[in-house]
Amino acid sequence: MATFEYLRLSLSIPTIGDLVAALGREEPEISRQDYLKETFSKRRDFFHRGTKYTYVPIHVDSRDNNFLSGLIGKPVVETVNSGPDSQFALTKSEHYKASFLCVDTAADQQVVAFEKRQDVGSAKPILSSMLEQVIRDRKSFSWHTDIAFISDSNDFWAAVEEYKGQITELKLEFYPPNGLRGMDGLRALNKVIVQETNGQSTEYAVKNKDGALIPEGDFVTEAIDYISEGPGSATLKAGKKKVYNSSDARKIKQVPESLMPRQSEPAKILGLLSLLLGGKR
Repeated sequence: MATFEYLRLSLSIPTIGDLVAALGREEPEISRQDYLKETFSKRRDFFHRGTKYTYVPIHVDSRDNNFLSGLIGKPVVETVNSGPDSQFALTKSEHYKASFLCVDTAADQQVVAFEKRQDVGSAKPILSSMLEQVIRDRKSFSWHTDIAFISDSNDFWAAVEEYKGQITELKLEFYPPNGLRGMDGLRALNKVIVQETNGQSTEYAVKNKDGALIPEGDFVTEAIDYISEGPGSATLKAGKKKVYNSSDARKIKQVPESLMPRQSEPAKILGLLSLLLGGKR
């Protein structure tokens, strides 16, 4: 079985250059959706932790042009036996390990489903390195992208119940919403704070050193639902121990190997796009 993790791409106005000029918060000329389409529709060579990676898009006639897909991989050199003519002498062989990924670029989604493979690497830092290279390649004013795993909110409430009477801290961090619904009051407050301070994200912490913190109510419920869709993070502490981290509560989907496209296989890719991105995550 192949395992896919879901990540939300939250695009915001960069906070670089002269602070006074940045406070104008002018958006890049390219829209968020077109920026993602441009990013994932071209071959990308980039370095991640000293290793050269390559993203190669796979173009198919999708029924939904918001969907893009591709393979991202790195070279692997192994020592193998060459063959009987050389008495099976050892030789070095280079090949690639690659993960399949697909992207929903729709304005109210902007989600990546990334195949989890230990021999390729972790999705979030790999995508971060790739997007940093995209900005360098474009050489123009581009979107800043926060990447966060989509999580399962049920894990948060399970931790609240398990550590009731011990919880000393609830910390919430919010990234730009990319059109997600809900949390209108908080989003309005965040917008003012970000505009006035040139910030890229906002963080709130609620503490009770006696362990009597009660993470409940409309605000917490809406915040956790919001964060579970990707644009932020949440943690709980009981004393010095971190008992919940939304980054560890990743929402996944498993796919039978027989359905996995390991090269450009349009029929399999269309089926996988529908399976991974066609329904509610």
